[in-house]
Amino acid sequence: MAPADSRTEALRILSRWLGTSEFPDRMISGTGRDRAFLTELVYGAIRNRRALEWLATQCSDRTPTPSTLPALMLGIQQILFMDGVPDYAAVNDTVNALRATTRHRGRVSYVNAILRRVTREREQLLVELAEQPIAVRESHPDDLVERWTATYGDARCASLCHWNNTRPGIVLRPRPGPAAFESYCARLNASGIAFEPHPYRPNEFLAISHGTRATDLPGFSDGECAIQDPATVVGVDLLDPQPGERILDACASPGGKTAVMADRTGEDGDIIACDVHADRMALLEDTLKRLHLDRVDILKADLRKEQLPDVLVSAPFDRILLDVPCSNTGVLRRRPDARWRFDAKRLGKVTALQRALLDRTAELLKPGGCLVYSTCSLEPEENQGQVDAWLSDNPAFSLTTSQTLFPPETRTDGAYAAALLKKG
Repeated sequence: MAPADSRTEALRILSRWLGTSEFPDRMISGTGRDRAFLTELVYGAIRNRRALEWLATQCSDRTPTPSTLPALMLGIQQILFMDGVPDYAAVNDTVNALRATTRHRGRVSYVNAILRRVTREREQLLVELAEQPIAVRESHPDDLVERWTATYGDARCASLCHWNNTRPGIVLRPRPGPAAFESYCARLNASGIAFEPHPYRPNEFLAISHGTRATDLPGFSDGECAIQDPATVVGVDLLDPQPGERILDACASPGGKTAVMADRTGEDGDIIACDVHADRMALLEDTLKRLHLDRVDILKADLRKEQLPDVLVSAPFDRILLDVPCSNTGVLRRRPDARWRFDAKRLGKVTALQRALLDRTAELLKPGGCLVYSTCSLEPEENQGQVDAWLSDNPAFSLTTSQTLFPPETRTDGAYAAALLKKG
């Protein structure tokens, strides 16, 4: 796919996303560098949506319409926020992409004029943007900024919003242990791939320089490395799975935490990885297949149903990892579209689901067993508040320890995990 074609496809995706709020990753096609460029166009525009809307309005004598806003967002994103894209390509190819999708010549002329004005007034526009309230300049919904300011204070809220707008790179975990880690570092050096130990877990994870594709990594297709953020091991650390134990990964997809547990328990691990939706199951299966973890049993099941598969109820589990569905506010850097879906109603629905999953998985745990509840959320209602409320209604359990990762400070995804002990 040529860059011009990528812009046409990006315009189609942005127009559809603005109208439907569909998941953009499911609309992005292609492979290799074509897909990488298309993803950067789409995710960049979604990430900077509010700032782009403000900039487009500043440069116009009227509010941009739904028929012109996607093209304006796409063009301004390239001009102001993407390195290495020449202005002429950002303007001309974006205008041509719009021309290919509409017969309305006035819309094309309007977008062309706005984009050319942005190129002329670039520096002044960036100065004016920097003077706007944080929700505008860092492109976040007011609700999130207000919540985070109340929870973390002005400075930490600002640092979090800024972190969410930085470009994520590849982080990987060489498998399966210290010897493999040192060997893999040597292979990266031999391949000319720049990297550095991840500051949060420097002896276990590596941050790869931008511009490297996952498929170019040594041993990727053979499962010698797992692509995952260090935040994925926090819940597993608290769970502390041991060889020979019966272990359930209750909401396992995409499989990163399952893989860590399987690597730590080795051939003696007895792990069941469970999820419910077909697309989630496909991700889980793909991950475990690439990593050659065929000793993990994969199960499709809805844990909220009254009748569960026999394998889940035939014997209690020693340890259960419950990485629940959540608002994803800890991973907005990787999932920028999630910030625009956040609202109180959705938060209420997801916390109710989390509570139901806690209730059900607790029934599957043996006395003396450990259940780790975890999220990739930063919201108190989903984290400590959820755990405290559940424990008050379940005196047979006690909290042994918990941990929270705040992205700008740990340089990881946001995460929360709490280890709950079922009394014997």
